[in-house]
Amino acid sequence: MRATSRAVLALTLAAGLNGTIPAAFAASAPEAAASQPDNAVPAAFATPFNAAQEMLKSGNAAGALAKLKEAEALPDQTPYEKYLILRVKAPGEYSTGDNAGAHRDFEALLANPLLPAEDRAIMLKFVAEILYTGEQYPQAAAAIQRYLDAGGKDPQLKSLLPQAQYAAKDYAAAAKGFRAEVDAQVAAGQVPTDKLLRFMVSAYLGEKDDAGYVHGLELLAVHYPKPDYWRELIGRAREVDNFSDRLTLDVYRMKVQIFGHVDDRERINYAALAARAGYPGEAKKVLDDAFANRPFTGTDLADATKLRPEINKSAANDLAQAAVNEKGALAAKDGNPLVAQGLLDTTQDNAAKGADLIAQGIARGGIRQPEEAKLHLGYAQVRAGRDADAMKTFQSIAGAGGTGSLAHVWIMYLQSKTAVAAAPAPAAAASK
Repeated sequence: MRATSRAVLALTLAAGLNGTIPAAFAASAPEAAASQPDNAVPAAFATPFNAAQEMLKSGNAAGALAKLKEAEALPDQTPYEKYLILRVKAPGEYSTGDNAGAHRDFEALLANPLLPAEDRAIMLKFVAEILYTGEQYPQAAAAIQRYLDAGGKDPQLKSLLPQAQYAAKDYAAAAKGFRAEVDAQVAAGQVPTDKLLRFMVSAYLGEKDDAGYVHGLELLAVHYPKPDYWRELIGRAREVDNFSDRLTLDVYRMKVQIFGHVDDRERINYAALAARAGYPGEAKKVLDDAFANRPFTGTDLADATKLRPEINKSAANDLAQAAVNEKGALAAKDGNPLVAQGLLDTTQDNAAKGADLIAQGIARGGIRQPEEAKLHLGYAQVRAGRDADAMKTFQSIAGAGGTGSLAHVWIMYLQSKTAVAAAPAPAAAASK
C-alpha cells in the first residue's frame, strides 16, 4: 500500500477511538424491590436498602453507596439480599467512577441466577462501556458481542464492536463489521461517513485484503475526494498486466482533468510524448503552463528550452492545416483518421467538435485500437461537459492492457462529480 494513503488514514484513525457510550446508566438501571412475594426481607435490611435505592434514582450515587453499607453490614444475608445489594451497588459504583468495582459487580450480577433474562442486556451494556472506555479493547469486543447475543439492540453499541475489534488488532473481524455497516448505509441510500470509510479501509489494510482496501478507497474517492486517493487509484490503474505504453498520455490527461496539472517531474515527459504522438498543441500547453506558473529548473529547464521552439512550430502548423486535415479524415475509408483528428481537436480545446469526430470515426469502423478510441471519446465528452455520455462510453470499455482500468477510474471520477454536486447529508456517526 502507498505511504500517502496510510498517513492520511492514520491521522484520522488516531482520533477515532476516543468515543464513549452516552447514557444515564444509573437513572435507567432496573429497579430492585426490597421485597417480593417469595423473597421477603427483614425491615432492618429494607429500610437502608430502600433509602439507598431512592438516592440512586435521584442521582445521589455516592450517598446511595454510603447508605447501602448499612444493609451490607447486616449478618446472615440471604442470596436474594446479596442480589439486591448488587443491583444498586454496581450502577452506583459506575456513576461514581469506580469502574473496577462496577465491572466486578456487574459481572457478579450476570453470573447470579436471580437476574431476570430480560435484564442481561442492560448489564452487558454496562460492562461493554466500562471495558471500552478503559481501553480494554479485546474484552470490550467480547462484551459487546455478548450484549448483541443477549438481544441488545442499541445501534451505537453495535457500531462500536468493529471499532473495538480494530483497536484489538482483530482486523478480519473489524473489516467484516465495518463493511456490513457501510453496505447497510449504501443500501439505505445513505452516504457512509468519512470516518467509517477510513476505519474500513484501515482494517482491510491491516488484514492485507487488497480487494477490500481498494473498494473502500474507491468509496472515499467518490464521496470524499482528495488528491491522495486519486493518485493511488490512478497508480493502481497503471499496474495492471500488460499496461500499454501508448496509454501513458491518457494517464497524463486524466491527471490534468482531476488535479489541474501533472506532477512537476512528469511535465517534460508529457510534452515530449504528446509532441511525438502528433499532438504538439497539447505539448505546447504543458510547456506554456510550466513556464508561466511553475518554472522548470535544472536539466528540465534545459530540455524544455530545447523542445519549445520545435513544439511551437509544429503546433502552429497543425492549426494552419486543421481544415485540410479534417477534410482528409472525413474522406478516409476507415475511421482511424477521424478518431485521431477528433482527439487532436480535443487537445486543442475544441472538445465538442473532437467528440463528434471521434464518434463518427468509431461508427465508420476499421478502428485499429477500438477500446482506446472509446477511451478517447469518453475523454473528449468529459472535456466537452457531456458527463452522462462520457459515463456510458467508459462503461462500455472492457479492454485489457490498461484501457479498462483507466475507464474504471474515469467512471469513479464522474461518480464523484455527481456525488459532490448532490452532496447528500452523510449518515449520522454512530459514535463520537
